[in-house]
Amino acid sequence: MIDNISLLGAIFILITLAGFYLAYLYGRKTKKFRWSEYVAIVIWPILAIIVLSIIVDIKIFSLFIISCAVGFILEYIVGLAYHKTLNKRLWEYKRLSVNGYTSLLTIPIWGVAGCVFWFIGKMVGL
Repeated sequence: MIDNISLLGAIFILITLAGFYLAYLYGRKTKKFRWSEYVAIVIWPILAIIVLSIIVDIKIFSLFIISCAVGFILEYIVGLAYHKTLNKRLWEYKRLSVNGYTSLLTIPIWGVAGCVFWFIGKMVGL
């Protein structure tokens, strides 16, 4: 196992940000959803997670899967609770929506976010 997890975390975060920026450059002129833009956003972080799972530890992939599930469920619960409490929606998804409170497309984004926060925690010594 590689000891310098902070360096790997920084590389992962840079890959994630670079992937998001490249997706932005690729699709900045379109106003509607395109699958190619969505794939461009999620492909580099997911590939980095797979590589880190192989190089470092499979637990990183487990963290990704758990973050996918927890983020998806939390987003649904918060959206539903807000809607039921104030009779307004915080957000509404139209593509692959789950009752308008979340979308299946957010699942990999939540997984990447969980890994980013874990790496940041490791970098600051938590």
